[in-house]
Amino acid sequence: RGLHRFVASTVDQLRKNLLQVGHAVPQKALTTYSSRPEDINAYGAQHSQCHPGTRIKTLDTIRKWANSDDSTKWMFCLLDFAGSGKSTISKHMDKEFKELKLTGRFFFSRDTAETMSIKWFCSIVANAFASRDETFKTIMNVFKKRQDYELLSFEEQFEGLIVDPLKALSRPAILIIDALDECDNEHGHRSKLLNTIANQLPSVSHLRVFVTGRPERDIKEWATTTNGVFRANFLKLEGNQDDVGRYIRQRLSHLPPNLQAQVSQVVENAEGVFIWARIACDLLCKTVNVQDVLKSLETDVTLEYLYTVALEQSVPKESHSRRAVLMVLEVILALQSPRSIAELSRVLPNPDVVEAVASTLGSILLYKDRNDPIRLIHATLREFLTSATKAGPWLVRLGLGHHILASSCINLLAHATEEGRSSSSYIRDDAVCRKELFE
Repeated sequence: RGLHRFVASTVDQLRKNLLQVGHAVPQKALTTYSSRPEDINAYGAQHSQCHPGTRIKTLDTIRKWANSDDSTKWMFCLLDFAGSGKSTISKHMDKEFKELKLTGRFFFSRDTAETMSIKWFCSIVANAFASRDETFKTIMNVFKKRQDYELLSFEEQFEGLIVDPLKALSRPAILIIDALDECDNEHGHRSKLLNTIANQLPSVSHLRVFVTGRPERDIKEWATTTNGVFRANFLKLEGNQDDVGRYIRQRLSHLPPNLQAQVSQVVENAEGVFIWARIACDLLCKTVNVQDVLKSLETDVTLEYLYTVALEQSVPKESHSRRAVLMVLEVILALQSPRSIAELSRVLPNPDVVEAVASTLGSILLYKDRNDPIRLIHATLREFLTSATKAGPWLVRLGLGHHILASSCINLLAHATEEGRSSSSYIRDDAVCRKELFE
């Protein structure tokens, strides 16, 4: 309610000022980011392929399944706990499959409203297939000529955009659905997707479906009761957890011999969780005090504790730095979709702080350069930062993030009306707004 009051009163004040100065807001100040399929990170661009020498048995099993003539096993479900490396497997196989088969992929993520729903699923998957096959593209475009096709039910769009074009082809095809557990089920999206897949895809004999996700109850029950679904986890496929140890030892091979015994402890503490191993190795490779980080990693082995270590090791102790870090994290998590350093720097009042914080948190934030959207290293980081019981002093308050974005965007509009006019006549004191927000 506080945020709504703040925005309503500020917009009203801005409107009055616009009338006073007699200016229309320049069109460039009203630039928006529309939700289009090509703008959505539905391919999980932030993920990398498997580290050399790891997950060999898993990759071989998936290859044999994908190339098998046995149409009774039309789906492969890789279900395992958070951070075990499922999306890495998906990214790795996607690249392999593209060289031999018609491939489409959708990566679910709670990072954006679009990637946690099925709204754009059919369009994105169909466009991926169409980009690699002209016949598919032609049939898909015929369906899209229907003036009402966007108003059709999900099931009808799935059939018209994906199933019917695939049936017209004879070449082998692979559909990859990554991080299925992050598809929102509060509004029935996941159930609708699973039911549609079970009802329509088995009829496409040359199609295989590869799915990854956490073993949520509804996903496990669906995979168990649906004919033609093969379900597995990494322990079943690999027989052990040696891959994570191999990965850690390769990453930390540069450490001096006197520290290698402690590296073995890091391997043990990883407990087969690849995301834990990756963050721990990133911290050890970037720190100037390896002994201190190694000591910290001996205290606790939970992923939540590792996130705390990453923040404590990366951020200076003084309050101004910590407040700046929290402010940027609040904005990043409040965004409807990830934005780049360059974009956020144009919006936020202190343009330099975004790049400084992103650079500081390089072990848990992913981006290539100033123009690449900033993404969280893993979905569990969002869960950690927004949980008061887990995050402690690093708790991210999404309400503050929305407030910062709202006030900053309105300031941009205000400044666009008359160059040189102080924003103080448009936007009230930030401290007062923060107080109202939590009343």
